[in-house]
Amino acid sequence: MLAVFVRQLDVIAPKAIVCLAVSPANIAENERPISRFRGNWFDFRNTKLLATYHPAYLLRNPNAKGEVWKDLQKVMAFLGLQPKKSSR
Repeated sequence: MLAVFVRQLDVIAPKAIVCLAVSPANIAENERPISRFRGNWFDFRNTKLLATYHPAYLLRNPNAKGEVWKDLQKVMAFLGLQPKKSSR
């Protein structure tokens, strides 16, 4: 499974990868709870990797949505993107 993922990365050559949950993030990091390394950048095969909480976790823990939003803002800043203003 990892070999297929690595070949896909080589073909796609993304600028950044956002891992949603522990399992994908463990490709680049030792087995640790996601709360220990979420929101931090890692280098994985010449690609920046950032882990954050899985959407299912957010359904059970809505207070964590702010942390995920901060993580996504880091990714947008890295890619040179700005969040759109809400029309509310």
